[in-house]
Amino acid sequence: MIDDIKSKNSENMALITMVLDEVLGIYQTEGSTRLYEVERLERALVPALYMLDERVQDINELVDLILEKEAKGDS
Repeated sequence: MIDDIKSKNSENMALITMVLDEVLGIYQTEGSTRLYEVERLERALVPALYMLDERVQDINELVDLILEKEAKGDS
């Protein structure tokens, strides 16, 4: 389960990096292209943030399972 958590965290870091790259890319554009890039960013961010949320929920479920197993082991 720890490997699953590490894997999910790696996926989260990749998504965060993608989001930051997209946002920083907007600052490098000029003029009318910037509006297009903002709209494109919105279309890219919504699914990326949804995926990030899903992975955080997965991690929380794994942590709950680990805590339950530890509690049973302590009994």
